[in-house]
Amino acid sequence: MKAIRLLLVNSFLMNVSFFAFIPFLSAYITGNLALSAGIAGVVLMLRQLTQQGTSFLSGILGDRFDYRLMISIGMILRGAGFTMFAFCTSPFELIAAAIITGIGGSLFEPTSKAALTIFTPPKKRGDIFSLDKIVRHSGIICAGILGGLLLQLDFFYSSLVCGGIFIFSGILTFLILPNEKVAVPKQSFADSWRKVRSDHLFIFFTVSMTGFWFMFMQLYLTIPLHAAKVFNHSSFVSSLFIVYGMIVVFLQYPLQKWTKRFQRLSVIKVGMSIMGAGILLVGLSDAFLLFWIGFCTYAIGIMLVEPTSYEYTADIAPPQFSASYFGFSLLAMAIGGGISQGAGGWLFEHMPQLNWMIGALAGIFSALCIHILQWRRSKNISPNHAKQIIEDN
Repeated sequence: MKAIRLLLVNSFLMNVSFFAFIPFLSAYITGNLALSAGIAGVVLMLRQLTQQGTSFLSGILGDRFDYRLMISIGMILRGAGFTMFAFCTSPFELIAAAIITGIGGSLFEPTSKAALTIFTPPKKRGDIFSLDKIVRHSGIICAGILGGLLLQLDFFYSSLVCGGIFIFSGILTFLILPNEKVAVPKQSFADSWRKVRSDHLFIFFTVSMTGFWFMFMQLYLTIPLHAAKVFNHSSFVSSLFIVYGMIVVFLQYPLQKWTKRFQRLSVIKVGMSIMGAGILLVGLSDAFLLFWIGFCTYAIGIMLVEPTSYEYTADIAPPQFSASYFGFSLLAMAIGGGISQGAGGWLFEHMPQLNWMIGALAGIFSALCIHILQWRRSKNISPNHAKQIIEDN
């Protein structure tokens, strides 16, 4: 329990820092530095691609060596990257800071989820992943408040404060997380690669998640920009994330309890469809009520998909390959999220309506892929395993 508590504290602090910083980064780039939304999108895209694009390798490193060390180094690097943004004025400097930030995230993200999986009894994983999401979004609420306060000062201080939170978390993890309790056999690089590569249904699941991450990453760039446009003030971004966090804090756990009666892949499929509808409503909105209806719909879709997908990955991954599986699954975020943020900035400037339509189509694509995955699983299991598969899903 000590390890789980520490990992939950990490989740809280990481989200306070991340959401008090990243949502305001695009506004800083386009406002204070007078660069285009396209450049802001490229910076966010490179951060995304660097982080999730290397997470499979980082996950293999975690399975090969030590979760505690990977988490600690990753957090300290993320903090250094955030701090660097305080001194960046050119696109080249912004890109360098984004890459360092991404590398840090690639080291701690899959290994944190793997450690949470290893420390948690299998029957409790769904509840713990839901609790982790609640804790993380409690951090988002505080981040909205902190970000709003820092916005009244200068972006320089946002970089220092948010970077310092990550560095503090990294040091805390190294000193407290009991790495000796992560009692799984250490695997070679070749074994990890062969195991993941041979799991064709898991690879298809990862492909299916690209549409989800395309929609999700609009939360960091085009949704805040659209909100500022609709409400004619950049400070509205703080309220946006406070409301988002409150929705998750109050609804995530009861929603997770309610969805336990359904198969996990079915919950994910429905959640993706709801997200697609929500993001389309957000994009079409030009008034207060329609925007919030769309945004709340979008948030509910995220609550259905995200913790359920982590639980699904945790259950199908062999314990000794847990970080490798989580790392590989984050390739979906690298591809879907990278395209979302890279193309999103350009589309928002030139063809904003098309951006929201593509987001809705991404939801349909992912829901359809999950439906195909369910069908493929039913065709690839033996009758002896049918009961276990139903219980796992």
